[in-house]
Amino acid sequence: MQLKNIEAFLKIVEKGSFSAAADALYISQPTISVRIQQLEQQLNTPLFQRINGRKVELTQAGEKIFPYLNESFKLIEKAYEELQEIPVQRKKLRISCPNHMGVEIMPEVLKVLYECYPNFEFPVKINPTDLVVKDIRCDEADVGFGYIQVEENYSDICMIKIANEQNILVCAPDHPLTQLEKVVPSDLSNQRIIVYNREFYATQMVEQFLEKNQLKDYKEVEISNIGWLKMMVRKGMGIAFLQEVIVREELNNGTIVKLNLRKSLPPTPIYLLFHSSVDQKMKDTIIETSKNLFSKY
Repeated sequence: MQLKNIEAFLKIVEKGSFSAAADALYISQPTISVRIQQLEQQLNTPLFQRINGRKVELTQAGEKIFPYLNESFKLIEKAYEELQEIPVQRKKLRISCPNHMGVEIMPEVLKVLYECYPNFEFPVKINPTDLVVKDIRCDEADVGFGYIQVEENYSDICMIKIANEQNILVCAPDHPLTQLEKVVPSDLSNQRIIVYNREFYATQMVEQFLEKNQLKDYKEVEISNIGWLKMMVRKGMGIAFLQEVIVREELNNGTIVKLNLRKSLPPTPIYLLFHSSVDQKMKDTIIETSKNLFSKY
């Protein structure tokens, strides 16, 4: 039996519903349902029955097996706690994230992790979201940040939505577009639009936005380095659609300004992804820290 399936079973008994248990474990409801299905298949018997649609109670078989699974899980947790008291070699928590998060978000996350877990190392790999997901699935990363469009496609991964990041249009303070009270797509004709790597989800969304608004007469420059891209905007070499968190410092010091779009772009959903081996307390620390960071923006 997989420990995560037993944990799901016990949490449902404690909370009284699949949805409440899923929230407590920071997983989606489809994920917790799959874990119970796997456990029931292994035991060859249903463990829960529904009451009034949402609430659930144990079947006779579930009642019978509950004390054994509960005691076993407690013993395993106790064994883990005992091991934590023994001095061990430094451990690693491997992190995989997109480029701009490595610059804007990861330093603050790492600062908290260093303070809370001094015996851990936290190597960081910079990857686009598809490779972040692959790293988690292949046990090459323990924690990942990613831009996930359809959550249902990742039911095998523990995912927590931490933010809906705003996408804004920015330029240099002396750019002619700053004279406009509201910018409409037609105002961008013949402008040089600097875009980040086309494999990036937000970049694809920008191009769809421009295409939907029938904007074709513009010059596009693709840059795969966030620092270089922002430098070009600061020097008035073009305008760019970027997530607000990427240019927060420049917006605060006035070296880059935000243009008021009449038609705004949809936000970009940002998720945390966890390998099943990550300790729950460490998960909670990373989730809370990340949500607090994005809420500042």
